Amino acid sequence: MGCSPRWGRTNLSKYVIQILLPSLIVNFSNRKLFATCLLVSMVILAALTGTGYGPEAWWAGGAAWLAGVLLWPKLLDSQKKQAVLLSGCGVIFFLACLLGGGRPVWIGVLTQNVSLLGMLGAVSFLQLINSPDVEEGVAPKGRIALWKTAFGVHLVGAVINIPAIFIMAERMRSKGNLQPEQAMLLCRAFLAAALWSPFFAATAIALTYAPGANPLRLVAFGGGLAAVLLVIGILDVERKLGNNADSFVGYPIHLRALRVPAFLSIFVAAGHWLLPNWTALSVISIASFAVVFAELFFSKGLIPAVFSLVSHSRERLPGMSGELVLFLSAGVFASGLQSLIGLGGIWMPFKAFGATEASIVLAMMILLSVIGIHAVISITIMAAWLAPIHPNSNLLALVFAQSWAIGLAAGPLSGIHVAIQGRFGIASSTLSRGNAFYCLQAYVFAVLWLVLCDNF
Repeated sequence: MGCSPRWGRTNLSKYVIQILLPSLIVNFSNRKLFATCLLVSMVILAALTGTGYGPEAWWAGGAAWLAGVLLWPKLLDSQKKQAVLLSGCGVIFFLACLLGGGRPVWIGVLTQNVSLLGMLGAVSFLQLINSPDVEEGVAPKGRIALWKTAFGVHLVGAVINIPAIFIMAERMRSKGNLQPEQAMLLCRAFLAAALWSPFFAATAIALTYAPGANPLRLVAFGGGLAAVLLVIGILDVERKLGNNADSFVGYPIHLRALRVPAFLSIFVAAGHWLLPNWTALSVISIASFAVVFAELFFSKGLIPAVFSLVSHSRERLPGMSGELVLFLSAGVFASGLQSLIGLGGIWMPFKAFGATEASIVLAMMILLSVIGIHAVISITIMAAWLAPIHPNSNLLALVFAQSWAIGLAAGPLSGIHVAIQGRFGIASSTLSRGNAFYCLQAYVFAVLWLVLCDNF
């Protein structure tokens, strides 16, 4: 017996709203699948938006927020509390702006960190092609091995990020244990890449919150300081080891492991030069996709390449739920704070932003990291606070990158220290205390570098 079109549409709507939708939301596997689709959409839309040929940024933002809602149950309690706190403060700022007669920048909730999130998602695919080579046999030992390991984790980690540390640490651990000095060396060398690597979250955040900053200048200025910090960090580890430096167990780094990082850096620099109207984050995202697909296609073939991309999307993208929610809630915080600052009346001790002011801001941000404030939050706060004086974008971006490279090495609650504690049993407080003198030296050189960059 047939039914009328009207009856069919009514019952279909009722079925979707009352039965299908709740079951999809409750079922974790379905939530994960839909979140994956939304995250892939976010990455693609965010990359296209930065080229000037895609949709408006809020489309990618909407996909990101929906994915965040679906992945909310996966978050740790500490992540949920942090997200609620940031978003709650942002809402309070919005309300204060309204009560003061201002006009809140609501669209910022959907657009503030979307390009950054899209870039982080795109860069995660690089893990498919650039794992450091592991050589069988005895691991290298001695001072030369120490230096090679530091430069190796710096260059490889600049592209594949934190997995480089765990791959190398697993190989370096002696009798099942990773020594604190080994962990400190890996952390310092890895974090120094935050000063220049276009594939590092820190660089992307610096460019996002210092609009107008030149990516190539940040790479040039940051790269020079990174080399200095590498040398400082290595010498400090040698000092801690004393006579035991000759027995330091390192990682067997080979030039072939650095092929893709070098190629990608050239690719991004060329893209920024040839396509100046594209945003830096879009260039990085599209370059990452292109290189990953080309490498997989020529090494495995079309079908295996597509399978690898799909598999990575399903398994790894939902794994960035913590970063996703943190950056979205930071976007609410930043938009609310910017709206409130737009009313005026916020205390501002600076009338300009030169090397002196930059040094003070950097010290404040490092101290915030020491007491457990995430670098993303401190960058968000400082960017909104300093906006009224229109700081030099390149200098501000360098300060943000410096705060990440130095602050995370000093902070006991930084993600890298907590991850090493969970994986290798070395207390994060041990690592932060061990890095204290290094961070003090790094700050002094960072200040000198800010003076140099401000003058040139």
